[in-house]
Amino acid sequence: MIESRSRYLRVDRRDLAYLKFIIESYEGLAVLSTVEPRDAVVRIGYPGCSEDDLSDLLRALAAEIRLMEVPRPVGYRDGLPDMPKREVY
Repeated sequence: MIESRSRYLRVDRRDLAYLKFIIESYEGLAVLSTVEPRDAVVRIGYPGCSEDDLSDLLRALAAEIRLMEVPRPVGYRDGLPDMPKREVY
C-alpha cells in the first residue's frame, strides 16, 4: 500500500491556477486542492515515495512565486473538513 502524505501551502491567489497546472502536469506526482480559498491555502496530496521530487519542484517554484508552508488548517484532516459528530442510525 502506498503511503499518502499532505503538505499545506499559502500562496498568492493570483498564482493558484499556475501552481495547480505545474504540480499536476507531473503525472502521478501530486494533486493540489484549495483548502481555504479566501486565504489561498492549498493542500498538496502526494504518495510518500514522491516526497523528494515534490520538494525539488516546490523549491524551483519558490524562485518564481511566493510559497509559504503552513500547518494543517484547524478543522481539516486528510484534506477533508471535519464532519460534525452525529449519531449513526
